[in-house]
Amino acid sequence: MTEIVDPKEAKEFFLNEPRKLDNPFPDLKYFRENRPVFYYEPFDQWFVFGYDDVANLFHDPRLSVDRMKGFVDQVPPEVRDDVKEIAPYLEMFLLFKDDPDHARMRKFLHAGFNLEAVHRLKDQIQGAADELLDRVQNQGHFDVCGDFAFLLPAYVLSDFLGVHKEDRDRVVQWSVDFIDFFNHIPITEDTAGRMVQSATEMIDYTKGLLAERRWEPRDDFLGTLANVEEGTITEEEIVANTMLLLLAGHVAVRNLVGNTIYLLLTHPKQYSLLKSNPDLLKNAIEETLRYEPPVTLIPRIALEDFDLHGNTIRKGQIVQLSIASANRDASHFPDPEYFDISRKPGRYLSFGFGPHGCLGAPLAKEEARISLETLFRRMPGIKLDKSRHIEWYRNAANRGPIILPLVF
Repeated sequence: MTEIVDPKEAKEFFLNEPRKLDNPFPDLKYFRENRPVFYYEPFDQWFVFGYDDVANLFHDPRLSVDRMKGFVDQVPPEVRDDVKEIAPYLEMFLLFKDDPDHARMRKFLHAGFNLEAVHRLKDQIQGAADELLDRVQNQGHFDVCGDFAFLLPAYVLSDFLGVHKEDRDRVVQWSVDFIDFFNHIPITEDTAGRMVQSATEMIDYTKGLLAERRWEPRDDFLGTLANVEEGTITEEEIVANTMLLLLAGHVAVRNLVGNTIYLLLTHPKQYSLLKSNPDLLKNAIEETLRYEPPVTLIPRIALEDFDLHGNTIRKGQIVQLSIASANRDASHFPDPEYFDISRKPGRYLSFGFGPHGCLGAPLAKEEARISLETLFRRMPGIKLDKSRHIEWYRNAANRGPIILPLVF
C-alpha cells in the first residue's frame, strides 16, 4: 500500500509521482477525510475530493468550463504560438463552452446521442465487435485493449460520422495525441506539438467531410448538421464539435472495457457471480465506473474569488474535481473500497454531473455492454495471459490498461 504522507510535509504530490499513480486511493481517502479542499502550489491548482463538493461544483456558476486559455498559458513557450493558432477551434468544443453557447450547441449535438439514437447504433456496435474479434478468434490470445476495446469506439463513431474506412486508424492516432495533451500534467513540448499536428490534420479532414455532405447530402449525423439553418450553428462550430465527437470516446471506452475485464478476472468471486447471472453485466459496468472510473479528474476555472470551506480560490485558478475520490466517498457508497457487481448502482460522478454531464455517456455504456457481452459469449474461457505484462495508462486524469493480454 502506498505510504500516506501529511500534505504539509509532502514534497511530492501523488499526481506528480508515478509510483503513486498505480494506487492513489489511499491518498485520495486521506485527502477526502482530512484535506477535502487542497491547494498544490507547484501546479497552482486546487483539488477537491469529497462527493458533495465535487457534485455541487460541477454546476456552480462561479466555475467555468472555458479552460483553453488556462491550457494555452501552461504550454511550454517553444510551442505556445503553434497552440494559439489552432486554439480558436478547440475553444469551440462543447465541453469548453459556458451558457448560452453551451445550451445552443448542445441542442443540436444531443440528437445524435440520445437513447433513441444510441439504440439505432446497436447494429454498428455489434458489427464492429464481431469484426474485431474475427481477427483474433483463431489465435488463442490477444490484447483486449489494443486489438479490441480501443478500436471499437473509433470504428463506431467513424462510421456514424462518415469517416472513410481507410481513415479510421488516423482517427485513433489523433485521439491519442489529444488525450495526451489535455491529461498530462504538466503539459510538455512533445504533447503540445503532437496535438497541434493532429488538430491541423483533423480540421482539414473534417472540413472535407462537411463539404462532401453538402455536395452529396446524406441522412446521417454530419449530413444533418451540414444543412442546419444558417445562423444557428456556425461551420467552425460544426467542424470543431465533429472533431470533439471523434476524439472524446476512444480512450474512455477502452479504459471502461479494460477496467471491467481486469476487475472481473482479478475478483474471481465476482466473475463467477456474473457467469452464473449474465444479467448482472450492466451492474458490473456500473460498478466499474464507480470503482475505477475511466476519467478520474475534471478541471474547472474560477470566474471569481470565492471561499470553499475556509479556502480562498482566486479568479483564474484551476479547480480539479476528483471523480475517483468522490466515487469512493463512504457517505454515499457503503463499503466503497469493495468491488461488488451486485451493488445497487448509485449516483457516481464518472460522467460528470449537471448541465455539462457527458453527452456520450449512453453510447459509452452501450458500447461497453455489447462489446463485453460479445467477448464473454465468443470467448467464454478468457484468462489473463501471465506470460505477458499488463501496461497501464496512468496520468492525472485517466485510469485503464493500454495493453491487457488475454488467453482463451
